[in-house]
Amino acid sequence: MKSRTKATASTAQPILLSPDEAIAQLRKLIVLDVQNPKYATTTIPGAQRLGVELALKDIPKTQAILLTCLTGERSLTASRQLIQKGYLSVYVLQGGVIAWRRAAHTTQLIKLPA
Repeated sequence: MKSRTKATASTAQPILLSPDEAIAQLRKLIVLDVQNPKYATTTIPGAQRLGVELALKDIPKTQAILLTCLTGERSLTASRQLIQKGYLSVYVLQGGVIAWRRAAHTTQLIKLPA
């Protein structure tokens, strides 16, 4: 297992979590889904859509955040932006929702904006 340290603005690197590692830490993380809000897809249970259901200004910079998207690429980009904005504990679901499903974890349908 790789050494994991908290991300800081100077390192600008998020912490990558496998689906099983993410499941083990879900209780202490707020889960933000950054998939394109125009498309109906699935996400991990309890995830909120950043910018649709939840505004960034409502999340304390000390809150541990797990970012998800379909493949992990979009969440990796978003994680770097959060770190640059001063968020201290930023995690990315490695492989995204696709990896989550492959690991046989439950998903839920994302609600489309009205």
